[in-house]
Order: sequence, then structure tokens, then C-alpha cells
Amino acid sequence: MRHYRFLAVLTVCLCCVFCSQAGIGTAMIKGDSYEQRAGSVVELMASVEPKTPESIKYISPFYFARLLTGTKVEETNGRLLKMYESELSDPDAFYSSGSNMDFCVHATMHGYLVTGDKMSDSLRNAIRSFMEMGRYIRKNVTLNMRMMTECAGYMCAQVWPDFKDADGNDAERIRTSLRPGILSTIRGFITDNCPEADAFTYIGTNLQYLRMLAEFCTDSEVRSAAENAYQHIIAQMLLPWNRGMYCSNPPRSKGWANLQTGCLSMQVQIGQLCWLLYGGQPERPVDMDIRNRDNFGCFNFWMAYPGNVTPDPMFEKICREKEYPHEFEATRRDKRYYYTHYTYQSDNYGLSTQHIEGWPDSLEGMQYTYAYKETCNLHLVWRSDSSPWSVFSVCHDNPERPQRYQKNPNKPGYGENPYHRVFGRGKSAIGMYVVPDDYMDNPCFYRMYVPFTREGIVARQEKNIKGMRWVLCHTGDMMFAFTTPEEWMWDKEDGGFGIDGHDVLVLTDTLRRRGSWILETTEITDRYIDPGRDSEVELDRFARDIESKTEVCISEDYDTSLSPVVKYKGIDGVELEMEYFTPETPYAGQYRIDGNEVAINSDYISRSPYMEQKAGETRMLFHFSEGEIEYHLE
Repeated sequence: MRHYRFLAVLTVCLCCVFCSQAGIGTAMIKGDSYEQRAGSVVELMASVEPKTPESIKYISPFYFARLLTGTKVEETNGRLLKMYESELSDPDAFYSSGSNMDFCVHATMHGYLVTGDKMSDSLRNAIRSFMEMGRYIRKNVTLNMRMMTECAGYMCAQVWPDFKDADGNDAERIRTSLRPGILSTIRGFITDNCPEADAFTYIGTNLQYLRMLAEFCTDSEVRSAAENAYQHIIAQMLLPWNRGMYCSNPPRSKGWANLQTGCLSMQVQIGQLCWLLYGGQPERPVDMDIRNRDNFGCFNFWMAYPGNVTPDPMFEKICREKEYPHEFEATRRDKRYYYTHYTYQSDNYGLSTQHIEGWPDSLEGMQYTYAYKETCNLHLVWRSDSSPWSVFSVCHDNPERPQRYQKNPNKPGYGENPYHRVFGRGKSAIGMYVVPDDYMDNPCFYRMYVPFTREGIVARQEKNIKGMRWVLCHTGDMMFAFTTPEEWMWDKEDGGFGIDGHDVLVLTDTLRRRGSWILETTEITDRYIDPGRDSEVELDRFARDIESKTEVCISEDYDTSLSPVVKYKGIDGVELEMEYFTPETPYAGQYRIDGNEVAINSDYISRSPYMEQKAGETRMLFHFSEGEIEYHLE
């Protein structure tokens, strides 16, 4: 149960705002309140025609939206029945479908709980038979997959007292086996942050099963814990959300396209999810190509249907009151390691950097942990009204999983090399890497590659400044500049990275295992703005500031030491310094600002001018214009 001293009052308009077509293949979702935005999503879902073939994971939510709104009910019952009869006819395909199995059992049970009273008897029977194919007491799968399956099984045991799963477990055994783990996991979300917080694809899947439990579970302890965790995750999403842009570092990134979290992004779940929860844009575009892949409704439907569990209105009030620029810190704590990130939020962009550090007794073998499989340590996203490709990041090659036997590198933007260190404050960031010769040396995973979007950058210049080649970029509303002391070139158009619409910067020495880089960003302030808004003129002014105000210094042992040093004094006069250290080395002040050691945050789940929460505590403190408010999650 939540307890707090102040409850914001929100006037709710109950009318749904239907989405009008914005162009071929797209539509706009609209709304001034959470209820309006949610209604807009559900109504649009109920109106569209998915493309065949149809999967439970991606398409069934559209048919549940139809049942919910009373749209083509008889036809929809028939279509859903056909989908489940197909699954029942081939159990082996279901069991070999990998993560689809987990997504499907969640979607099915959640949909049944939301719309079961509008289903035909034959569909209800087919759904029960399908759920009895599930295996709910199992381990060794990723967090969201395990929890989607366990929570779905737990609800099966509640709804059907005579239920048995494919392994012969009856309802009582399913309940008693799963309940302690479910409670422990979701309570840990509150005290240590969800390990997948900010995962641009996966945080939404964690919210799905939490809302299912919070809305429908009859066990009051489980229901209360789920609602508290639901509100906690939503509160943590306040800080990265910037009126249409989401800026943070994902602990799990699914490739270069997954970093696309700007105002026009339609392929990444988190942008639409935050818009649904908080608004910040009058309307948001969605891709109307509804087929068996991530789409605008397949996951966010579970946050949009009307119910008793909705985002606390106080959170949206905080979003409306945020002023820019501001900074915040956050951490996600796991058993072996913790992610900690720092983010600078400006009016037209956000810049976020991240470290992964092992706890003192877990440093051995840190370079081979699961943590590096999908993480991204630098995320720059900017406001754009012309292209969804409004993102920049420095990438490092990495295997599919950080294990010695891996042979294939991940696709671009999918995971980080564990020897790549990143440190940022304010408008600047620096990075350094020293990859040992014996790190997964067959093949070698050590390449740095830096994609530059051709769509989201309106002008680009290359300038030699103090002996270093800089790339200066103008996006329309902000500018950034990148350099590396190493010699570099542009990858061939048909090169090995294959990122459409991008030029990829790579080192000339393709075998080089060590290097560093510098990133400087800025709003287009009066100092830079040209009356005629000539982007080339504004870039020239930015370049003059880089030449006159910045300094890059590398240590004499830069090419030989295991702990070389890079210093960068930015345009604002702040000096960032990094002394390189390996994943198995404890942090001991290797990051410095103006010569002073930086304390890496591992104690605060969130810390900002607007909210803060200490790890291990259930109290969140919110800062409003009218004063502080304590918000307790038990």
C-alpha cells in the first residue's frame, strides 16, 4: 500500500480521442491526460486490421482490444480461436519457440482476465487448454521471460482451481512454488531498482505482468506488492523522459535501431510507453504496419486498457514541472554488479553515460559476465521534427555473449566490449579502451565503430583542430562534436557494419586494441545562432569555441600502459579525467573532475532535483514547486 502526504488532483476528461491518419503507414495517437492517451491507443488498436500470419505475442492484443471495445466481437472470437487451435495442434513448435513461449502465455492469460466475459465458450476452453500446455516452474531464463511465465501460471492457479500444467503440477503446487519467488523479485524492484530499468524494449514487459497481478490477483499481499512495484518503475521513468525523448543507458540494448528513442521514434517501445504514461507531446506517431514483429500496440496495450491500477497523477505533475537543463544519477543493482549512470538533460537533447562495476567480492571474471551482452554505455538523443534517427553512440564490437567460446560478433549497437570505459558530466563525455591480446582472441573482439546518421544530422563538417580531426554535427536544434586521437576513416558504404542511412567512423589501424575519444555537445545558444539560421555558420562558431576553449591531453604512456590517462577540458571549462582500469579492478577514484576524485553512485536508485530514493529503502522523496512530498512503497 502506498502512503504519502500529498495527493495531486487531476481533472480527467473521459472522452477518447481517436487517432487520425497522418500519412501512409502512420497514424497519430493523442490525448491530454493518461485516460485520453490510453483510450486513443486502445481505440486505434481495435480499428486496424493486422496482417497475416498472426501470432499470439504480437497480434492477440489487437483482438483483445476489439473484444474490450465491442468491435467485431463474433469475428474476433473466431480469429482468436483459430490462433489457439493452431498452437494446440503443434505443441512441439510451442515448446521450441524460445522466448515466444513466455510472451504468449502472458498475453493469453492477461487477455483472458481483461476480456474473458466477452469470449465465446469455445474460445475460453481453447485458452484454458493452451495455458495447460505451459511449464511454469522453471529457472535459468532471463528476468522478464521467467516472470511473464511465472505470473501467468500463478494466475492460472487462481482462476482454475483444478488446473494442471504440462509437467503435472496442480494449482496448489504452482501457487506454493511460485509465490515466494514472485514476491521476492518484485519487492527487489523497489529496493534495488529493476535490473532491466531503462531497457528500451524490456522494461515494458516487466510492467505488463506487474499490472496483471495488481489488477487481478486475489492474494492481497501479491497484489499490493505488484502495484507498488508498478508505481515504482513508472516513477523511475520520470527522469529519462524529456517531452518526447527518452535519454538513458539501456542495460539491455537490442541493436542500433533499439537506441532510437527520439520524438519521432516508432520502432522502440519505451518512447510510446512514456508518452502513454506522461504525455509531453500533443500527439505521437505510430507505425500502422501491424504484423508479427514489435508494433505500437503489442506490448503497450497492457498499460492502456482501463482498470483500477493506473499511474499516480503526482508523477505526471512532476513531469510538467521539470525545468531544463538538469542532471540526474541512477543505479540498478544486481547480485554480481551494478549499473550506474549519469544523465544531462537539456531542452533539445539528453546525454547519458554509464559504468558497470562489480561488487568487491565479484570482480574476478567480470569481463565475462552477462552484463556486457546488450548494454550501451553512451546515449545521446536529440529533438527532431524531421527524422526518427536522432541518436548518437560510440560502439565497440562484442560477441553474442561474453563467453570465451563465442565466435560471432553481435550486430551493430548490440552490446559493449567490457574493456570500453565511458565517463561524462554536463555537456561532455570521454571514453577509453585497452583490450588485452588474450581477450577472446579467436576471433578478436576489439573494434570501435561510430555511426553518424545521415537523416538526423542536417549538416556535418570535418575540421583539423589542434592536430586532431573533429567531426562537427548540426541536428537543427543542437550541435555535437566528436574526435579520437587515433587516425580514422569512414567505413566503405558496403563495409562490414551495414547500418542503413549512416556513415560509420572506424580506426585506420583495424588491428588497434586501445584508444580513446571525446564528445562535446551544446544547445544552439545566442553565442552560436546565426540570424539566417545557416547551419554551416553555426558549426563554424562551434568549431572556434572548440579550438579556443578545449584541451585534450593524453599521458606519455598512452600507447604502452595498462592504465593510461586522458584529460579533456570542455567548452564550459570543466576538466574530465579518466585513468583506465580493467573490469576486474575495483574503482578507486580513476574518474576525476578538475582533479577531484568522483564518487560513483551505487547508493541512490535515483538522485535529481525532482526525486530521489536511496537503495534498500521504500521511501521516495519528490520535490515540487510547493515543497517536498514523501511517497512510501511498502
